[in-house]
Amino acid sequence: MAYGFKTLEKKYGIKVVSEGEWWHPLRGKYIETFKIFTGDGCCWENGLSRKGVKSECEEWHDSLMRIKANCERVRKEN
Repeated sequence: MAYGFKTLEKKYGIKVVSEGEWWHPLRGKYIETFKIFTGDGCCWENGLSRKGVKSECEEWHDSLMRIKANCERVRKEN
């Protein structure tokens, strides 16, 4: 579980998962990347930085909220 993403996960109904760290030769340091999974379990995006996760959620706000609403509706029906 990637710490610090609780607010985004609750708001958009997503799950943020760390892909791990890798050595970035141009920056000379290790970089951690993340995946976003939507409420229905589909992978939304790969290889995002912490800042990239937030900007991706802001850019696709309407779509992510629609998926979250559909998943909640289906859960209530079952």
